[in-house]
Amino acid sequence: GACPLLCLLGVEDLIELWGRGGVSRQDVARWRAVTQVSPAVEKQAEWLWQVLEADFDDELRGKVLQFATGSSSMGRDGLQGFSVEPADGSDERLPSAMTCGQMLQLPRYSCRAVLAARLRTAAEDCGTFQMT
Repeated sequence: GACPLLCLLGVEDLIELWGRGGVSRQDVARWRAVTQVSPAVEKQAEWLWQVLEADFDDELRGKVLQFATGSSSMGRDGLQGFSVEPADGSDERLPSAMTCGQMLQLPRYSCRAVLAARLRTAAEDCGTFQMT
């Protein structure tokens, strides 16, 4: 039979426990609302939100969130804070993350397409990169 303790949990608790799998467009708006952006990467951060909202699906947005925070879903309470900071390098560099500080570090990419490609690579391969 089913684990009797699961009967004590409501739908929201189960979603929290197992995660929804991914980040919705609505979650991106919640994510953006708690984000501080360094003026040095304001343009790149704007592209980041455009890419997350328009170009990536829920699963890939979840991978980006996992790359940046260590968690693949926003959870019931969402993020408490997040920051986007500049990173050294330019178009050839991948973004980096400090998961303990809920921080994404973006090089000063020259265009949205480059940002999208580098972010996709970092998010999809984040299991093979060293996190700090």
